[in-house]
Amino acid sequence: MTRRQRQARRHPKTVAAVATAAVVAVVAAAIWWVTSDRDGTSSQEAARTAAPSATSAAPTASPDSVAKDFLAAWAAGDYDKAAALTDDAAAAGPRLTAVMKSLHPNSTKLTLGSRLPAGSGSTATRFSFDVVDDFGSGLTWRYDSILAVVPATAATAPLVHWSSAVIHPQLGAQANLTAAGPAAEVVDETGVRLTSTAHPSLAAVLSKLSTARQPGAAAPTSLQIDFVDANTGAPISGAAPILIGAQSTATTAQVRTTLDDKVQRAAEKALADYPDSGMVVIKPSTGGVLAMASNSRTASGLAYHATRAPGSTFKTITASALLQAGVGAADPAPCTATATVGSQTYHNDEGLKNGYPNATLADAFVKSCNTSFVGLRNKLSGLGALADEARTHFGLNQPWDMGLGPATYCTTGTRQVPVADGMERFAAEMFGQGDITMCPLTMASVAATVATGTFKQPILVPGRQQASATPLPAAVDAALKTMMRGVVTDGTATSLRGTTSTLGAKTGTAERQGENPDSWMIAMDPRHDIAVACLVLNGGFGDDKAGPAIKAMLRNAGIG
Repeated sequence: MTRRQRQARRHPKTVAAVATAAVVAVVAAAIWWVTSDRDGTSSQEAARTAAPSATSAAPTASPDSVAKDFLAAWAAGDYDKAAALTDDAAAAGPRLTAVMKSLHPNSTKLTLGSRLPAGSGSTATRFSFDVVDDFGSGLTWRYDSILAVVPATAATAPLVHWSSAVIHPQLGAQANLTAAGPAAEVVDETGVRLTSTAHPSLAAVLSKLSTARQPGAAAPTSLQIDFVDANTGAPISGAAPILIGAQSTATTAQVRTTLDDKVQRAAEKALADYPDSGMVVIKPSTGGVLAMASNSRTASGLAYHATRAPGSTFKTITASALLQAGVGAADPAPCTATATVGSQTYHNDEGLKNGYPNATLADAFVKSCNTSFVGLRNKLSGLGALADEARTHFGLNQPWDMGLGPATYCTTGTRQVPVADGMERFAAEMFGQGDITMCPLTMASVAATVATGTFKQPILVPGRQQASATPLPAAVDAALKTMMRGVVTDGTATSLRGTTSTLGAKTGTAERQGENPDSWMIAMDPRHDIAVACLVLNGGFGDDKAGPAIKAMLRNAGIG
């Protein structure tokens, strides 16, 4: 669509961190040894003297009282308080929080046991303690662990020596614990079984759905405790799972999803020719995700994890805000060759490098004139106007639970559309740049909202509680539908011409500093109850790659 001026801006980082956590031996992990340096001072004591940890323990606290207080705070879920009683509070707090959140028992009971013999050369007081994690329905996990309390110094009271092995003797520093019932079979809306072999890009989603507790499902009679990599969630090699409860021989349960095997295959086939691409297809009337496909060796789950500027596809939200601010579709929206705000000068793509005479808001949307939207920024009520519109009518800037647990998708923060940091950033946000980040999932939802006029939060499992938003005013929604249809018939989505007569779209070309622009397109067809978004990283103009991919998906699925 529009080729943006390359701006100095913050770009979200795509990080694919894969760490393999070693399972530590029980004895080696449980015992804290103090070795002496040649001058007679223990290396551990020297380190603690140089950088003592803050603690809430009284100076007169005993090893026994510190150990009891640490376990009491842990059992109560006050992980910051527990961490303050260790010699590495900065590490202990986040680790306790992450592991216990991942394991997610209903309650944890911790009972201090007896003192253990000190190791050779050790000045620490060692204790055994008993752990009972209760998951409800009679399912409990009991095991023993060990902690060591190091002596007081002039600066600190006695402190629990921190190690991930305190949580569980076999827990490595980069590992988490998970508890899940027997894996269920995941099927599409018609009962067709979905597998990671048939749909590799859905592997992580299918794995999560197969073990997640779904609404209305019977309580499991057994659980499997797994040691998993904290970054990837993959089971750690060599760490045997722990089974609790009755191991059932009953028929495997099923999780019925909103996915459609035919549409999923159509989307995957459509992306095959476009490396580093993602596509999401939604049923607007329900929010049900019909397909969620990714084709990338470097960005796992690109369809729902990408954090990229959406470019001019975001003008759908901007136009909605402008229409509600009183700007009519036929009102003037001067499309000048350039627009300058502060120190930034904004341009259009080559097709509009000289502007577009006598442009209206509808013209600016259909032809995708950046400068028109920059020029209309003062029609909106402040730097947070687009953030408010994204939340109020399009359901963004809030967590969604699609059946995978609550998450705010496609942003490294809590908002896909943050309040702009100054007028220059706000001007860039008017055409989908600035600090806005999206992915095919969120932009498909935007298209779906226009299709029905009402946001329906995307879901993968029917029956999930869906986040809500205010319906679009009928006149605004009608205008958006008309303008999106114009993009296909008279505007920039030339690749979609000749498809269904009710298909509307919006193209996007999102600039990235030092890279080729990303190719974006969203489309919706109210008659066929379908909405879709496609992103091809570094793919050029929106109609170059994202548009043809959407057309191929529609054709493969038998639509249009």
